[in-house]
Order: sequence, then C-alpha cells, then structure tokens
Amino acid sequence: MATPGGRVHPLENPPSFTFPQPEHKSDTGSAPDDTSPFLSRELVVPNETYVIQIPKEQILRQPPPEHAHRAKVYARRPTRRRLMRRCCCSVIASLILLIIAVGAAAGILYLIVRPKAPSYSLKSVNITGIDPVLTSASAAISPIVEVTVDANNKNKRLSILYQSGGTVELYFQDTKLSSGDWPKFRQGPKNITDTQVQMTGSDILLTSVTRNALVNDQKNKSVPFTMHANVPVKVKYSFITSWKITAKVKCDITVDGITGEMAVLKKDCSAKSHYFW
Repeated sequence: MATPGGRVHPLENPPSFTFPQPEHKSDTGSAPDDTSPFLSRELVVPNETYVIQIPKEQILRQPPPEHAHRAKVYARRPTRRRLMRRCCCSVIASLILLIIAVGAAAGILYLIVRPKAPSYSLKSVNITGIDPVLTSASAAISPIVEVTVDANNKNKRLSILYQSGGTVELYFQDTKLSSGDWPKFRQGPKNITDTQVQMTGSDILLTSVTRNALVNDQKNKSVPFTMHANVPVKVKYSFITSWKITAKVKCDITVDGITGEMAVLKKDCSAKSHYFW
C-alpha cells in the first residue's frame, strides 16, 4: 500500500482467492473424482501483494478557466513583438531613404552650382604707432592698422553672406599687435568688394628678443607681418541658404619700414575652409 511519502508497503493479511471448480462429466455420466489433484488445489495469491495509488497531482483533469486567459496572453506576446520589430524596421528604413534622398539632392545641387571658395587680396596697408619702440626698449606701443581687402566671389550663381562675429588680427612673429572686426555685408555672384578693416592695439610691451628683431628688420627695410582673419559666411543659392561656414584667411605682409610713408613689398593672401569648398 502506497503512503503519502511515495513508499509502497505490502498488506499485512493479504486475501486468498479460491476459484470455483468447474463441473466435469465423465464419459460414463458419473461425477468427477474429488480426489483429483487439479480439482482440489486452491489458487493462492502470493503474500507480497501491492496496492499502488497514483498521486492526485498526476491525475489528468480539466484546467481552471484562468489558465485559458493566461494562454491567450502568452499567445499575444509574440504578435506584439513582431509589430514592434516591424515598426522599428519601418522607421529605420524611412530614415535611410531620407538620408539617401537628401544626399542625392545635395550632390545634384553641388554638380549644378559648382561652388568655389572666395579669394582675398590686400589692396593697401597702413601701420602706425609702432615706431616708439625703435627709440626706447621699455616703451609701450599702441598700433593702428588699416587695411583694404579685396574679397572676390568667383561663383556665377552663389551669393556670399558675410556674418557678424568675424575677427582680424595682426602679428609680428608670435606677438599680437592689434585686432579688429570683419564687417558684415552681402556679396553677389561674380563680384569683387573692397572691404575696409581697422585693427587697434593698446599698451603692448615687446620682449627684448621681439624688439631686437623689429629693429633689425627696420634697418634692413623689410618688416614682415602676418594677418589672420576668421570670417563666418553663408552661401545662398536662390531660396536655399547654407549653414555657417568659417573661412580662415591668412595674409603675409612685408613693408619697407614702420616710420613715415611705407611701401608694401609683399601682400600674399590665402583662404581655407573645410566645410563646403
């Protein structure tokens, strides 16, 4: 007999079974002999008889109604995941197509317009206020620099919009002598504009090495300066206006002296911009 712990024990007094003896008639019609060993033997069940009980938890039965609801919920989950995957794939595909379309349109517009970077050249240079350093090693200088820059827009279809915030600086070797602002204006296609730029400095003290180099260059009648300009511009084609682009302009200037009337010996300019041209 099985106990709740899952063990099986034999019955203490197993029942014995005796099968009824069938009635046989002899050929002569007389009753069978009761002394026959086959008829008088009793069928005895072995003493080790077991009764097996199946645990109640293993009996098949109809599941409760809440199980059906859970099954429906679990069945809907893959469908939601598939919908989310489809939505994500659709959004990603739309973004990729949009990027391709914008890139293609930009490429076609670039081929049509063929943008060219503007070029710059110095038309005139006037530097004053530096000569006190020639007579006194400890003198502070306040340079005033006036330059005229020719801005050349070589594009046939593009206008260049010079934005506010541009800066211009003048250096002797590594020492900044003066600074100023680049003017804001609009330049049409195939146009050259004379731009007036003024730079000033105040109470600048030169090191002995810088002063000696300046004095020697004055004696040799060849004083080199470098002008750096950061010019923010936008490019406009029809109703389309580009983002802000910063053009970096560098001009190498050499004059024959820093006193009295000066002659410009060299005025080479170059411009760089890595965002459009």
